[in-house]
Amino acid sequence: MSVIPVVSSRKHFYKAGKISKRDRIRLVDLSDPRPANSLPVQSDLLLDQVRDKHVVVLVHGYNCTFSNVCDAYLRIIDQLREKQIPFDEVVGYVWPGGDRAISYWTARNRAKQLSVRIKDMLDTLALSASAIDIVAHSMGCFLSLATLSKMGQVDSKKIRNLYLMAAAVKNYKVSEGRHFSNAAVKCNSTFVFKSQDDTVLRYAFPVGAGGCDALGYTGPVPFDSLVPNSLVVDCSHQGDPIDHGSYSRRSEIYDFISRNPGPVLSPGVTRL
Repeated sequence: MSVIPVVSSRKHFYKAGKISKRDRIRLVDLSDPRPANSLPVQSDLLLDQVRDKHVVVLVHGYNCTFSNVCDAYLRIIDQLREKQIPFDEVVGYVWPGGDRAISYWTARNRAKQLSVRIKDMLDTLALSASAIDIVAHSMGCFLSLATLSKMGQVDSKKIRNLYLMAAAVKNYKVSEGRHFSNAAVKCNSTFVFKSQDDTVLRYAFPVGAGGCDALGYTGPVPFDSLVPNSLVVDCSHQGDPIDHGSYSRRSEIYDFISRNPGPVLSPGVTRL
């Protein structure tokens, strides 16, 4: 499965630094994502394609070219298939997270704006799909949580699992009673993958976050106030360290997912 529907909020579909006036959908060959190899798709055809199916929605992070995004999505799909993790369809989401390290705050502001659009996309998919899993990375975790916080319980009832990998989110935001705690509990299960070998979140994130550590580095704090359906997966100190860009490549992550399909019945922390 290298050809998937991709929903883009990027200007001209591909531009990393500008928001489009409206989302567009194209069938994209992830193995060769040149514009000539993609085809426009109408939203009603996408709904037909995902009807009564288990859909995985992929949400990338900050500072990614379109080619970078497609490479990562293809690796994730390959891992899902290899580990025989149940799913029927994959929908990729592409947002203008920039392609330069100096545009962090601009990208974060775009993520705030676009949470309304992803809500509309998830609402639309939920009309047709039987279940939805979200796999998000880095600032894509912030975008996903901001989106879910805008959804009602009825709207989000088909969101089965939320996988937050290397989350570039302040580490207290999903603790009970905090800003994104209402987002996490709207899914059946929320998995927070964190690694203290993540040098990007260790050094760069606190600079942009006013000294606060990242959820994907420390996990949620305080630990005794985890939202009820959450599981923190500590990926630190593996033989081959798991750094910020490693999550789409590491088979251990997807081995864990295949062994732990959810639902999470009580909060906790476990090792990878």
